[in-house]
Amino acid sequence: MRRRALVLRLRRVALDWAAPTVILVIGIVNVSQQARSVAYPGPPGQHLAFLVVAVAGLGVRRRAPLLAPFLTIAVVTWWTTLWPAETQGPFEGFLLMVGAAYCLGSLHDRRKLATGAGTLAAWFVIGMFVDMVGGRAGDVAPIAVWLAVGFGVGYLISRRTEQARQAWQATRILAAEQERQTARAVEDERARIARELHDVVAHGLSVIVVQAGAERRSLHGPEVDEQSVDAVLGSIERVGREALVDLRRLLGLLRRTDEPVALSPQPGLAQLDDLLSSVREAGLQVDVDISGDRTSLPPGLDLTAYRIMQEALTNVLKHANAHCVRVGVAFQRTHLDLEVTDDGSPGPRNRIAAAGPGHGLIGMRERVNVFGGTVSAGTAVGGGWSVHARLPVTAVGVG
Repeated sequence: MRRRALVLRLRRVALDWAAPTVILVIGIVNVSQQARSVAYPGPPGQHLAFLVVAVAGLGVRRRAPLLAPFLTIAVVTWWTTLWPAETQGPFEGFLLMVGAAYCLGSLHDRRKLATGAGTLAAWFVIGMFVDMVGGRAGDVAPIAVWLAVGFGVGYLISRRTEQARQAWQATRILAAEQERQTARAVEDERARIARELHDVVAHGLSVIVVQAGAERRSLHGPEVDEQSVDAVLGSIERVGREALVDLRRLLGLLRRTDEPVALSPQPGLAQLDDLLSSVREAGLQVDVDISGDRTSLPPGLDLTAYRIMQEALTNVLKHANAHCVRVGVAFQRTHLDLEVTDDGSPGPRNRIAAAGPGHGLIGMRERVNVFGGTVSAGTAVGGGWSVHARLPVTAVGVG
């Protein structure tokens, strides 16, 4: 971080001193070649002293935005008085005056900008009358034009730089706000998943308690059916294992929330037909392809699969402008594949910021991450949009 700051500072200093250094080199060459001539009357050291001080005024303009150009203007004015009235001043002085006008035009503060413009105009008017900007009236117009050009270029570059800086700051603010919204969406979705898994675990534990109580009463009866006892105990163990797995996932996601606990049963793929019926009622044609042996899924995984389908279909209704949607569910031995493809407008869409509690693709990713799955979304072959999710199926067996 310090190294980067040092590099930026050195680059800034190099840019500040680039033009003044060029003027300084030109002046040193001219003074050394034309010393004590009509072009440079007087001692060469005197000219070099004026040149160095005037150039330094431009080089330190960033530290003293208003005083540094004024110093250059004052030194050049004083330097020009060394020349006879019938001769023109140094060419380096002309370049320094244009540079000072540029510095004044590049001021960001409006009050300093107005002060600089007024001072430059006053200097020109006074100099014109006391014959400091040249001995002939024909020289006044070119000098005025060059000063105006220097001031105008500085003003335009300053405004463009300020606009770029504001745009960069706005981009940073928007990026930070987007990150905060995304983080909040992730947190909200994890809280929602945790609440749903809480319901699944609570239901499983309730089943264990009921079955264990029934089995305890049956063991005290006159006749004990070993097959019945074995079936009930196996069911208790299976439900207990499933509840334990979901409980581990719940502990990794649990967040405090003020929302009330839902008392209705959590849905699963068994309710997929009802979900597709609501999509058809909204005016979309729905094509369904279910393949593989439809096995019983763990409650948490079953709920996640349903929520993914629900979120994908909701996004189709809200954002796709589609007429037909294809829904695919493939039951494999080791995993479950879910796919929703619509024929809406091709190209990328803002599926992440979908309204509603699921938060679009963010919610899908959080849900599949809980089970170690994957989800992808993008433009489908032939147009439209496709969402594909793969959830690993881990069997929870007995013994």
